[in-house]
Amino acid sequence: MECESLARCEALSVGRTLGSRAEAVVEDKGILVIDTDANANAFVDRMALCHAVSEYICSGGPEDVEAISSSVAVPGPVRVHSTRIGTSHECVDLARVNQSVGAVLEPAVGVDIHNPSSEVRIVFSDKVHFGRFVGSVDRASYERRKTKNMPFNHPISLHPKFARCMVNLTEVRLGQRMLDPFCGTGAIVTEAALVGAEAIGSDVSERMIEGTRANMASVGAEGRLHVCDVGSVSAVVQHADGIATDPPYGRSSSTNGEPVSDLLCRAFGSLSEILDKGSKLAMVVHDPSLADNAEGFKLLGSHELWVHRSLTRHFCVFERL
Repeated sequence: MECESLARCEALSVGRTLGSRAEAVVEDKGILVIDTDANANAFVDRMALCHAVSEYICSGGPEDVEAISSSVAVPGPVRVHSTRIGTSHECVDLARVNQSVGAVLEPAVGVDIHNPSSEVRIVFSDKVHFGRFVGSVDRASYERRKTKNMPFNHPISLHPKFARCMVNLTEVRLGQRMLDPFCGTGAIVTEAALVGAEAIGSDVSERMIEGTRANMASVGAEGRLHVCDVGSVSAVVQHADGIATDPPYGRSSSTNGEPVSDLLCRAFGSLSEILDKGSKLAMVVHDPSLADNAEGFKLLGSHELWVHRSLTRHFCVFERL
C-alpha cells in the first residue's frame, strides 16, 4: 500500500522545509533526485515514505557502470551495494556488479566491506543511479506506533507513516504550530510533536481527545488538545503555521449526522481564518470532489491511495489564498 506520487511530493516538501529550496532534477521509477540545500541526515530523520537517502553522484545506462565507477570520488575506504527497483534489469548480477565496481575503486580509495567511510549505492531502475549512502528511513518506528499498538485505537486510524507524511506536506518547521482539527486517535498530532513542531489537536469528541492524550503520552509526545467543533476552532486556536487532518468519512466515523460535504465546507471556512496566505493545508478525503470547493484555498495537488474495496484515500495539498 504505497503511492509513489505522494512519496515524491513528501520528499520535495521536506526539502523545502529543511532548506531554502527543493527541485526535482532526475525522476525514475522508484527514484527521485532533488536539488536542495537541506541537511541529508535531517532529511532521513524527517521522511516517512521513502526507504533510503543518498547524496547523488550521477546516472547512466547499465553499459556505463564501469566508466562511472572510475570517476566516483568519495572518501575511502568504500563498500559497494547494488540493488534494483522491482524487476528492473533482472539479467544483471548485482553481486558481480559489487565486485567489479569495488575492483575499480580499490586502487584509488580502498575497499572495506565491514567498516567503510563511504557506501556507494548503485540502484538499477530504468536507468542506473550512483549515490553515496546517507541512511535508511526508520520505517519500523512507524509500525511500532500503529493504532493497534497504542493505548487507544480505532480501526480506520491513519497509519503513522502517512500521518508523518501529512505533517511533512504542511512544510511546518521546527517550533512552528501545526493543527489537526479532527485529531481522532492523535496520529497526526503525535507525528507533529515528534518532528519538533508545536502540536495542537482538536476534536468534537471528548473521548477522542482523551484517547489522543493517552496515545501521545505513550510515546513521549506532548501537545495542546481542545474539545471543540471545527466551526469554532479558529476562536480557540487563532493561528497555526500549517494544518494537517484526516476528517471523518461519515461511515464508521461519526459526523453527528452532518453530511460530510457540509462538514468540510464549514471546516474550510474556519481553517482559512487560522492560516496565513501561502501556508499549507494537507487533508485526506475519500471523495476527490469534496476538494473542489475549498473556500479560501487553492488545490496544489491530490494523490490517490487505494486502501481496500470500500475506501480510497485522496491526499490533498492546499495553499491558503
